Amino acid sequence: MYACLRMSLVGAALMSTAVVANAADVPRPPARSPIATIYDWTGFYLGGHVGGGWVDNGDGGFLGGGQVGLNFQRGPWVYGIEADVSGASGDLNWTSTLAGRFGWAMDRWMLYGKVGGAWVNQDFVRMGRVSDNTSSGLLLGIGAEYAFQNNWSAKIEYNRMDVDRDVDVVKFGLNYRFGPNPFARW
Repeated sequence: MYACLRMSLVGAALMSTAVVANAADVPRPPARSPIATIYDWTGFYLGGHVGGGWVDNGDGGFLGGGQVGLNFQRGPWVYGIEADVSGASGDLNWTSTLAGRFGWAMDRWMLYGKVGGAWVNQDFVRMGRVSDNTSSGLLLGIGAEYAFQNNWSAKIEYNRMDVDRDVDVVKFGLNYRFGPNPFARW
């Protein structure tokens, strides 16, 4: 009787082993990563912007224009270069900048700073005559950009241009990014 019970237990153990072995061969669905997909800010981009600019005496007006740039991302750090030009109304006729951008990316959000050169053409009155003058100086800026689609992003930016007079500019812009990495082939 004990021999029969032992044989039954051994048989049950062997059969359950085969079931476990077969279950190990069943394909499992792929595991989902708990980490969200990280957006890559690397690439060449073109865009447009609108906003306002004012000089230190309070005179200012509307501005609008375009920008072109190139970003590289390493981990959360984004660095690149951007150039822009804007037509303006009021005392400002036009502005243009060329600056390095240094940012910190949090997936589709990026906070950044800018430092570079600025060129401003503005009207001034001297001895009752209105003239225009182009001056150059230092640009410091900060901004935030959000990639709302794979190649499209929106930004808000504040720039301080230290030219003959201080010029402050606030811009809202859209960028189209060609990428994600145009240099991946090389």
